[in-house]
Order: sequence, then C-alpha cells, then structure tokens
Amino acid sequence: MVTPKIKKKTPTGKPKQSNGAVDTSATKSKSWQKVKLKGHVISDDFSGYDGMIGLEVLKEYDPALVKSTLKQHSDSAVINPRGRRAKHKETASESSSSDEEESGSDASEDEANVKSSKKARLAERHAQRLLKQREKREQRKEQRKQKTKSKTKPTTDTGKLSKSKFTPNDDYEPDRFALLRPPPPDDEVDVPEDDDEVPQLVAADEVDMTQWQGFGIPAPIMRALTEQKFGAPTQIQAMTLPAAIHGKKDILGAAETGSGKTLAFGIPILAGIMELKQRNDGSSIRKAPKLKGNKSAQEPPATKDNHELTPPPEELDYVSGASDEESDDDDGRTSSKRSPLYALVLTPTRELAVQVKNHLVAAAKYTDIRVAAIFGGLAVAKQERVLRQCPEIVVATPGRLWELYVQGNKHLNKIEDVSFLCIDETDRMVEKGHFEELRSLLKVLNGDEERKKLRQNFVFSATLTLVHDLPEHMQKRNVGKRPKFTKQTVDQKIESLIEELGISQPKIVDITSSQQTSQTLTESRLLCAIDEKDYYLYYFVQRHPGRTIVFCNSIDCVKRLATLFGLLDCNPLPLHANMIQKQRLKNLERFRDSPMGLLIATDVAARGLDIPNVEHVIHYQVPRTSENYVHRSGRTARANKHGITVMFMEPGEVRSYVKLHKTLERTEDLPLFPISERFLGAVKERVNLARDLDKEELKLRRTQSEEGWMKKHAEEMDMIIDGYNDESGSDQDEDPFIIERRRNRLHVDSVRGKLSALLAQPIFPKGFSFKYPTSTGQLLEGSEMSTSHGKSAVEAMKEAIEDMKLAKKQRNKRKRNA
Repeated sequence: MVTPKIKKKTPTGKPKQSNGAVDTSATKSKSWQKVKLKGHVISDDFSGYDGMIGLEVLKEYDPALVKSTLKQHSDSAVINPRGRRAKHKETASESSSSDEEESGSDASEDEANVKSSKKARLAERHAQRLLKQREKREQRKEQRKQKTKSKTKPTTDTGKLSKSKFTPNDDYEPDRFALLRPPPPDDEVDVPEDDDEVPQLVAADEVDMTQWQGFGIPAPIMRALTEQKFGAPTQIQAMTLPAAIHGKKDILGAAETGSGKTLAFGIPILAGIMELKQRNDGSSIRKAPKLKGNKSAQEPPATKDNHELTPPPEELDYVSGASDEESDDDDGRTSSKRSPLYALVLTPTRELAVQVKNHLVAAAKYTDIRVAAIFGGLAVAKQERVLRQCPEIVVATPGRLWELYVQGNKHLNKIEDVSFLCIDETDRMVEKGHFEELRSLLKVLNGDEERKKLRQNFVFSATLTLVHDLPEHMQKRNVGKRPKFTKQTVDQKIESLIEELGISQPKIVDITSSQQTSQTLTESRLLCAIDEKDYYLYYFVQRHPGRTIVFCNSIDCVKRLATLFGLLDCNPLPLHANMIQKQRLKNLERFRDSPMGLLIATDVAARGLDIPNVEHVIHYQVPRTSENYVHRSGRTARANKHGITVMFMEPGEVRSYVKLHKTLERTEDLPLFPISERFLGAVKERVNLARDLDKEELKLRRTQSEEGWMKKHAEEMDMIIDGYNDESGSDQDEDPFIIERRRNRLHVDSVRGKLSALLAQPIFPKGFSFKYPTSTGQLLEGSEMSTSHGKSAVEAMKEAIEDMKLAKKQRNKRKRNA
C-alpha cells in the first residue's frame, strides 16, 4: 500500500521540486552568496567593510584570480548556500516521511515546497534591491563626475556590470586588488565545509602587511608602505591611526624619538584628503551634527563664513587666479585644475620641513596629492612658483609662511579653511619668545569658531608631557603656608595646549617612558676640565669611529671645533643657523652619505631629523634644557637600533646637570664613560699642535688682510714700497712688517709639517692583543685595555657599567663583613 502511493506521489512531487530547483538556480545566477570576511576588504567605491558579517559576493567572479584556504573535510553534514540548503531539507523531509502515514508525508512535502518558494522569493527581492542600490550609486557618481568636468573616467560601468562578467583588473595594475573565492557551480559535487572557516585575501606582495589591516588606510597608501618595507606599524601609529582615520579625532601624541610620529599624522592626512576628493562635496573632513527633520541644520548655508573647500563649477570664475587676466601668473593652469589647500604642517626648523615633505611624498607616491615645502633661506619667488601649482599639503616654517600670507598669496588666501592642521615639535613651537608668527597664524586659523570645530588637528612631540620646576626667583617668593606659585602639572600643560591651538575633539596618546629617552639608548657622562674637552672629543672620535653628531650651545663653539678638527683630518661638517640654506642641506646630505661622518651642530639639528645609523651623540656642552637633552640624544638609537650618548661636563656645568637630572626624574647619576689614560699623551700632543697651527694661521690671515689694505692704498696713491714683493731679501733693509710676515709663514709651514707627521702615525696600535702571561700560564687582558680596538662604544660602555655594578657589590660586601 505504501509503495504505490509513494510512486504516485513522486510524479506529482517531482515537478514541484524541479520547479523549485529551477527557481533556485535562476535566483542564484542573479543573487549573491553570503560569506564571512577576514581582513581589509574594499568595494569598488573604495569604502571599507572591515569586520562586517554577511557581505555578499557575486557568483560570476573568476576563480582563477583568487586563492582560498578552505579545508577539505569528510563530514557529510554541511550547511550549504541558499539553494542547496533548501534542496537538502526537501530530500531529508521526504526520506523521513516515507516511514510515516500517507497524510503526514503529504503535509511535510507541501510544507517544504512552501519554504523553498519563500526563500527563493526573498533571495530574489534582496538581490534586486541591492542591484538597484548599486545602480543608483553609480548614477550619482556619474552625475558628480560630469558636473565637475573631471578628466578621470569611472572605473566601472553599470551597464557592463549587469550584462557582462565583472573584470576588475582592466584599469589597474595586476597586483592592486585581490578577490574572494566565488561559490561553486551547481553541477559540481558538494564539498563538505565548516561554517567557521572563511575565505582569505590573496597576498599581493612579499611583505606581510596584515598588521596594517583594520586601520582604514586606502589601498594606494598601503601600496607605498609596502614598497618602503614597512611591515608593521609602530606603537604610536597603532594607537593613533584608528582614532584619526575612523573617528576623525584630534590627536595629541607623545612618543620617544624615532618612533614613527611623522607617518602617525601623515597617513591620516593623506587618507582624509583622498576621502574629501572622493566625496567632492565641498565639506570638511568632519560633518556638523545633523538634526532630524531640520534641513537647514543638515546642509550648512553657503555663506562667506562657511566657505566651501572645493567651489562648485558655477563659482570657479570668482576664485582668485581663475580668471583670464590671471592665467599668465598661474602658468597656464585652468580654473578646473586648481586644488584647494587641504592640510598645513608646521615645523620649527627648515631641515625638518624638508624631511617631513619627503616622507609625505613617499607615502603619497600612488595618489594624485602634491606636497610642497615652504621655508626661509631660499628665494621667495621660487617658493611662490611652487605654491602656484596648488599643492594640497604645505609643509612650512611659521616665518616664511606668514610672510607669504601677508603678501596675499592666492593659494594661501583661504588658509583658515584648511581641513587638517599639524604642528610638529609643538612644545618648542609654542614657547614664549619663539615663533611669534605662529601665534599670528593661530589667530587667523581659529578666527571662525565653526570652521575650527570642523578642522582635524595633530600635535606631536617627544617632550609633550615634560614639565619643569619653578624658576629660582619664584621659589624664593614661595614663603609661608600658602605658596604664591605652584608647579605646572602635565594635565595643565595639555589643557593649555588644547585651548591655545583650538582643539575640539582631543585624544591624548602618551607612550613616553619614565626616562623620556629610547630604551635602546645607552647614556653616559665624562668629567673633565673645560680646556680638556677637545682632547677627549678627539680621543672618542679616533677610538670609536662611526657616524657621530657633536652638539654645542653656541655658533662660535661650532666654528672653532670645525676648524680645529679640520686641521686634525677628521673632515667635520658644521651646521648652524648662520650658514646659508643650500650649504646646510648639502652638509646634511654629505653626513648621510658618509658612514664615518662627523657633524658638529647647534640645536638646529636636535629636533626631528631622521638620519639613519647615527651611532654616537656627544654633548660637548651640557644642554640648557632637558628638552634639548632628550631631542639631542634622540638622533641616535632610532627605530629599535642601539646608540650611545656621552655628556662632557666641566665643573662649571654641574649646576645645569643637576637641574636636568631632577627634571628627568633620574634616581642615579649617569655612568662614567671609560677612558684609557695610556693614550691621552699622544692625543694631547696632536691637539696642541692643531691649536698652535690654528693660531698661527689666524695671525697670517690678519697679516695678509693688513698687507692687502696697504697694497691697495699704495696703488691708489701711486707709491712704490721697497722690498714689498721681495721674499728672498735680507732682514736688514726691509720693513719689520714684511719680516714678521715671512717668519709667520715659515712657522706655519713647520707646525703643519710636524702635525702631518704625527697624524700619519696611529694612536692606537692595531694587531696587538694587550694580553700578558701569568704564573698559571694563562693569558689575561690588561685592565686598561679591556676594551679592544674592535669593540664599539656601546659595547665598551655596557662592559664598564657591569664592572661598576660588580665593584659596588664587592664594596658593599666588604662593608657588611667589616
């Protein structure tokens, strides 16, 4: 009885099931399939889908372009996509109903057919709705591009997308995007799969960039980072990028030197400019708060105060520099090509401005964003030509930027409408008595309260949270129970910066250590008299060769050391504020190119300069402030590399050292750098000869200048001086002035010859082990020469620190035993 009824029901059920299968397959050809995603995925409109569940992927994706990490399992129970899931439920319901009564089997089959038809209809509606949304979005993009008359063509076409197969790599490089694995076709055998396993993106490059995912960094910037081998973000970058890119927060970052602060504000600025160019709606990076039902609150009025960043086409005729009369001044650039000023980056020194500009240019290599550096020391006309090209980002020093703004530069006339403002080395920039032009610029930038709230700000420095004690004259007046003056706290310093710079949505990130310097930096000091500093400096340079920076507190000291060490054949490169800018940049390039370079500089080179592989930093004079000490020492031990800093201290600088030590909250004195007294005699002999030679050359130059003055006036008066040009004459009938000149020249030649002979001999003998035999027959090293010639300064200092710790333990042990 059961068998014929099943056979009878089967023909009636098969058409329904086949219809359902046809509907399902037809729906699947047009519908999407839901999968879970892992990693950073971008859509064709460059929006992110990080962490979203249920993103739907087209079935027509080419499986040859992608790679999958799905595991093959032998389990027969699997949750298939929509069509196959419904089919399996129907077969399962039929097999279970075959053992039941006739009425129960009919009801179960009808119920399964109803469920499959419902799911097919829902899937079809959902697919149609998504296609309509995509078409509307593509139409809006096409309208915007036609309205702005841009030359760029859309990357996808809605008609081709709906009719033909999707070919994503036609207009881009082959390694730019990676696709997901499509669902298998219906005619393939069902492969068991696990619900928890997800498709994975294809690695486009050899460098592992997975640690950058989730920050919202656009693909062109990621490509530039990959090319520069930046495989992982630094700590300050990982903590600031999500809040800056996704949250549009104002960042106040304090991190040690060499921690990657430039890209921490450079990447959000570049990503924000790309977002503004993508939207092309003239708004700021932040949007004003929207109120439901209030249209005027959602769309800001087009008034003069609320200036649009990118003017619409109908207003381009009124933009400064867009008229026909001004076309010659703009080098033929039309009004449609003019780009507004999106971002402004302010730095304290010219060299730092050039460095920041180079970093931003490297990060924006695969974008259309232009970066310009504006600073003093170069011709104003040349920098005006640079601004005439309308760069989106301007990196500048406050003095030259304010000068060009006052002169009415066309690209800077709307400087108050910038969307991004970054002030690098902020604690130095806002000091009283320095950078008065910065305060004038802040008044202009913060003049409009509405625009100030829409602007995104970046404040970075290694000493942002460093506070000082009260000056002595204030401490003396703090007498009694109620002090008149109190020490500024870190929170008060940050609040004053927020108020002064006009920050509205601050996010404070402080990852500086308690010692304020890098963890890989070895610090030390060297006690000596003021006239012995030259000896120890020459000893260090000869004993520990490598890339070295010597910092001085004055320009005269830099000039004197540069001359002295030039006579000692050390090839020093001076750097100070009185040098012309071209020579400053040239000396920096030479120092970067020389692995044994010696740079003698003032605090101009103390902040921000990223010179690779600097091994030693010498403080020839104790820094005046603790900030200068931190930034000077930060030129070495960068990017997790080791370095050493040595502070030369004479008795008159002990007071400054104690003040610095207290401000940095150090509990122990800096360890003493080991010096071998055995070789100081040869060092002093060479340095003293170089000093004498410097004095004699100075006398000779003065004599020649006076001689030139006398000769010039004698020629003007038509006078002839006997023996003036006779170098071989006797000393009897000649002028004493000429005799002194000849003697000085001979003495200079003799001193130079002695110095050359000494410099040809090595101070430290090579190839000698400095070991001696003992009564036991062992070879032991001499105590003075525990640091052999092959060891670096860092290794020698670490060994000296260990020896001092061991000696201290032994002294304490002897005291306890006594």
